[in-house]
Formats: sequence, C-alpha cells, structure tokens
Amino acid sequence: MTTEHHHANTPFQLPQALQEATYPLSPYTDEAEQHTRLWLKNIGLESTAHATHQQDIYSPGQYAGFMWNDAPRETLFVLSDLTGWFSCQDDLADEECEDPDALERHIRGVYDAAFVYRSRPQGPLATGLADIIRRAARLMPPQWKERVAEQYATYLKPCVTALMHRINHTQPGVEGYDSLWRSAGGFQVCVEFTYFALNIHLPSSLYYSQPWQELNTLVLNHLKAVNDLLSFPIMENPDEDIYNLLTHLRHTKGYSPERAASEVSRRIEAWTEDYTNAQRLLPERLALYGYDERSREQAQLCAQAMSNLFRGNIAWHLTVPRYREIRFKG
Repeated sequence: MTTEHHHANTPFQLPQALQEATYPLSPYTDEAEQHTRLWLKNIGLESTAHATHQQDIYSPGQYAGFMWNDAPRETLFVLSDLTGWFSCQDDLADEECEDPDALERHIRGVYDAAFVYRSRPQGPLATGLADIIRRAARLMPPQWKERVAEQYATYLKPCVTALMHRINHTQPGVEGYDSLWRSAGGFQVCVEFTYFALNIHLPSSLYYSQPWQELNTLVLNHLKAVNDLLSFPIMENPDEDIYNLLTHLRHTKGYSPERAASEVSRRIEAWTEDYTNAQRLLPERLALYGYDERSREQAQLCAQAMSNLFRGNIAWHLTVPRYREIRFKG
C-alpha cells in the first residue's frame, strides 16, 4: 500500500525514500478496527463524542495493521486494542492534565491492575490494559509479562516530569534526556508486544546481549523520532510537548523549527541505514557470541518484525487523518 504525506513541500517531512515507500497492510485491518472500537466502548473508553472523534482520526486497527501486518487475525485484535488503549492513555497525560499527584496515582493504578493484581481495576484505563495483558500473557511465558511490566513502568517518569516542566514553564536539559525521550510515547511497550505477535520468546542471554539491545535502541529511536517530526506541525504550541525531539533541539541548540525538522529527518535516515546494517550483520555477530542456529534464526525473525514495526509506524503516520491538519504558526 502506498502512502501520501500530507505535509508535502514543508520542512516537516520524512526522508524521501521512506516517504515514497510502499508499506504492507494486514488483510485483517478492517476487522481489527471494528473489534477495537467495540472493545473501547464496552470498557468505557469511547463514551463521548470527543472520544469517538479521537478514535476516528487515530484508527487503531489501521495502526496495528501496518505495524504488525503479518500477525494472525486474533493476535491482531489484541494488538489493535493495545494501540487504541494507548491513544486513550496518551490523552490522560496530554497538555490538559495539571495534577502531577493524580497522574502518578493513575499510571501506578493502571500498572497494578495489569501486572500486580493487588486490587480490582479502578476505571476503564486500568480495566483495559489488564484485559490486554491477560489475553496476551496466556500465550507467552511469565517472563514476557514481566518485561512488558518493566517497559510500561518506564512510561511514568517522562509523563510526570513533562507535566512538571509544563507547570513550571521549563525545558529539560541534555543530560539524561535521550532515555526519557525514548520512553515518552509508550513505544517500548509496543516493541515488547512484537514478540507476542511472533509467538517468540528470546532468552535472557540473547535479549540482553549487546547486538540485540543495539537493535532495540535503534527501533525506539526511529519510532519516537518519526512521531515527533510528523506531530510537531499539528500542534498549536509544540513547546508544550517537552519530549518532542524538535522542541528539544530548539531549546538546547537554538535551532529554528525548520532546522530542527531537517536534523530529525537526517537522524531518521541515519537510523534506518544503521538498522539495515545491524540486521544484516546480526547472524554473524550472534555466531561470534556463540549462539546456536535456532537462537540466531529466532533473532532474525524478531529483527525483521522490528523493521516492519517502525516502517508500519511511518505508514500509519502518513495515512491517518490525525496528521493532516497543520496548526503550527511558527
């Protein structure tokens, strides 16, 4: 499926090769969209006209259909619910939230409901993630759920620190920024669900190895940077998006919006090339580390799925109505 960039002829666009590429879409996309919209309504996350509009322009089934285009039908339903759920989670932590204590309690409550089971889920967000984790965890070993929990926990700090920067009209410095930046959008959770999509569990010795962690970092860089670049022009005041890379470059390096966009686009192109090279060299590197043939084959399958993930992220951003309107006035 080809995509058309709605910000063509502006500085806020992807490298040409990525913008003009053809991206596959799951044949179960429409079914996944219908499933997720009903699921969101049933748990109370699509209960207002505004919430319905947000899902209309977000298209969670299409997002999942692009990112996990090879997933089986029932698996794609879970993945679509995850993307729909995260759109609602993001709304909780957006610029309208003004109470850091309430935000922390809410995110911790969602975590407890999904991963600890200390009490009955409180509210539709907690109910939703708990349901997603329950359905996915049935098919995966316990360690997978623990890794997802670890990744979701990293979502808390950037959410609350971003709120404090907005309240105090400050911007984060350079030190420690990259780590928080990669965790600010929830993409790290989507990466963990790619193993669920494949029904593959990497052992600790491989999952935490240097070659694999390098790939993982490149994927997260790519996912977050694409979102930042294409999100920037649709915001009236991008300075409120503390963990947008363009905003960061403007405040720490004094870049104009156009130069910041060009730099982020350049980085996306470099990370794409770096990932392609790392993926190509992965079997050889793992062999040097002493991994057996089956481990290398499973890692290669996961590496290709991660490539599909960040390319699907591009396709969704270029396709959905969410990114058609430009609000940034400069």
